[in-house]
Amino acid sequence: MITELLETYNAQFFVQYASSRDANFFYSTGFRVHDPVLYVLGSDGTDLLVVPDMEKGRAERESRVREIAGLGDIGYYENLRYYRDPRTALAQTYLELLLSHGARKVLVPSNFPSFLSFYLLKQLEVEVVENPFSKMRAVKRRDEIEKIKEVADITIKAFEHGLNFIKARKRCEVVRNEIETYLYSRRYFAEDTIVSSGKLSADPHHIGMGELEKHVVVDIFPRSRVHGYHADFTRTVLLEDFKEIEEMLEACIEAKNRAIKMIKEGVFASEVHQKVCDILEDHGYHTLRHKAGEGFIHSTGHGIGLEVHELPRIFESGEKLKAGMVFTIEPGLYYRKWGGVRVEDTVVVKKNGCEVLTPYPDRVDLR
Repeated sequence: MITELLETYNAQFFVQYASSRDANFFYSTGFRVHDPVLYVLGSDGTDLLVVPDMEKGRAERESRVREIAGLGDIGYYENLRYYRDPRTALAQTYLELLLSHGARKVLVPSNFPSFLSFYLLKQLEVEVVENPFSKMRAVKRRDEIEKIKEVADITIKAFEHGLNFIKARKRCEVVRNEIETYLYSRRYFAEDTIVSSGKLSADPHHIGMGELEKHVVVDIFPRSRVHGYHADFTRTVLLEDFKEIEEMLEACIEAKNRAIKMIKEGVFASEVHQKVCDILEDHGYHTLRHKAGEGFIHSTGHGIGLEVHELPRIFESGEKLKAGMVFTIEPGLYYRKWGGVRVEDTVVVKKNGCEVLTPYPDRVDLR
């Protein structure tokens, strides 16, 4: 894919400057590093990671990159003595490195830092492109799917742990803290876990606060602190009789399950989204097709992996589903008068169907 990209744009190199907090950088290098470093892929076969000298040995042991260079190897300290400014010295060192490899044009992703882009533009043509690793990450390898399954399993256990505190009618903040603490103690990180009750739940991403009311939406999307992969799971918990909320939830459950049944390789993502809209509209609810501002007001799902939101997007795109794609199916309905409901599972596409990675009863009734 990188070679094709370079040929398309008549460029010699694709360059990333990032840390492992950048999912595309971590995916492409397999190297964990806190501060940004340079990664260069070239049409001439260059596969080079440039790191501080103190990180060189670790990068050689841990990364998937063919060649590792320390800053000292490529003249950074000589440039630092000349320019006296670390940023200028770094940019000049990177420019010299690219020129020495015959670069005339380089491609950079949209999050490439502007200070480096402007410096490289002194002698090179620089073009911003979509990071090709974003699309590559959409189809998961077997080992990636296993990692997501692992996180999905602990997510279900964390939800069940949280149910104990929901039964005791603890405040939203308490339930959230218990879920996140449970996960952290088992080497998973969760932040902004949604435990939203009452009318606040009409905002899909409101994390929730205060006393539990007649229902509560619990959305958990943790990340492994070991390998970095996520899962995502939501259930709406019924606590008291609430006719409107119960009817909304039933419609969402039907929409989710019928969408899951149609998922297989070759189906268009837009077909799945439109089926969810059709079902919810058949139940008398608004969707984005009505532009009403209430009802089903988001996409049907999103890819999940090293990021909690990544490709593919299960919405109105023309993208075909491929075996190995992992994403959520999460129909929801949101009305300011009553609040919101959502039910969500993480699934992996197979050739002739899909596997639900978060198997759990759709209806959680604590009345």
